[in-house]
Amino acid sequence: MILTLLVMSCLIEPIIALAYKSTKKITRHMNRSIKGSEPDTEIRILACVHSMRNVMGTISVLHLSNGTNDSPLSVFAIHLIELSKRSTTTMLIVHDDKNNDEGRYNNQSKNETANIIRAFENLEKTNNAVAVQTMSVISPYATMHVDICSLAEDKSVNLIILPFHKEVKGDGRMGNGNSNFSNVNMNVLTNAPCSVAMIVDRGIGSKMFDSQEKFPGNFARQIAMLFIGGPDDREALAYAWRMASHPDVCLTVARFVPGEQATELSHDVSVNRERRIDDEHIEDFKEKLMSNIGINYTEMVVHNGEEIIAAIRSLGEDYFDLYIIGRRHGEISPVTEGLSDWGSCPELGAIGDTLVSSNFALHSSVLVVQHYVSTDAIHEMADGSSTCSLGVGTKHDVQRYDF
Repeated sequence: MILTLLVMSCLIEPIIALAYKSTKKITRHMNRSIKGSEPDTEIRILACVHSMRNVMGTISVLHLSNGTNDSPLSVFAIHLIELSKRSTTTMLIVHDDKNNDEGRYNNQSKNETANIIRAFENLEKTNNAVAVQTMSVISPYATMHVDICSLAEDKSVNLIILPFHKEVKGDGRMGNGNSNFSNVNMNVLTNAPCSVAMIVDRGIGSKMFDSQEKFPGNFARQIAMLFIGGPDDREALAYAWRMASHPDVCLTVARFVPGEQATELSHDVSVNRERRIDDEHIEDFKEKLMSNIGINYTEMVVHNGEEIIAAIRSLGEDYFDLYIIGRRHGEISPVTEGLSDWGSCPELGAIGDTLVSSNFALHSSVLVVQHYVSTDAIHEMADGSSTCSLGVGTKHDVQRYDF
């Protein structure tokens, strides 16, 4: 398909046409995940929104992503707009101070885009370690994922952030969804050249972070990272670690350990290998981060999905502002048995779908993370040989509960 790059300014500038094809050979960039990045390097994020309803939740997640002078954030904020029936050419519009976008949108789209640009510009203004470039992608829903993935590849991003396709009602329950947005999300998850995170905003976007000085132990945001195991959970753990360095954040990491019955059911070599890698990452996390007063760690022995839900509930109902979890797509575990039987949103994974559909986390937002998986699996194999870089600290005692 053709993606036309229009850079508009007060000067007459040439229109540059770029050919993007699904069969395009991918030029590899090194860091396609949060976990694979060094602690003191720039993190590049492609943040997608369909409307202003998605903006504050996305900005809140970016704020929590903790851009610092040592590890700044470079954000490419993309307003996704459906191509009108009157148009035939997909467009990428790069916004800057000199843009004159007259004639490219209808009035509603133009006004909404202007509001989205201002919101992301305010994020940049309030943090000198965050750089934001805003763009609009105008394309058919059927091929919108191609433009998103092409941009992610072109910008060498570590992470794509997507909004969940269903709207949240005032009581925290999920309303009707837009199937077009759902299809875009699923296609991005399938084809992404990097890690992907999907935000279900059930209040995190409406909670503004104050800049008042805080005393130790007084945290504005409570975040829970739920760890079962596998590449997606390890990527989610790495992202949660980054957020834990934010002065407003208190992080609780809960690891669900299979009980004897669940363990006996699995003797697969690959499963045991993944478990060893999980153990290495968790031990590294405990050793290097547990000196932080804003981090809690607990282990819970569970045997099935029902016990996992009971364990999550025991952490505190409506206590956490945000749950961070791995998508775990295609991963089968005895401890999640039964959770996926009635799930309706495969893009969230079994745990994410359960949280979003639950009655005890109605006002908790959910961030579902999928680790980048290359077609030849070389990337994950390389990652599996080393532990993640997480910081400095000392080991703490572990709380362990049986359910």
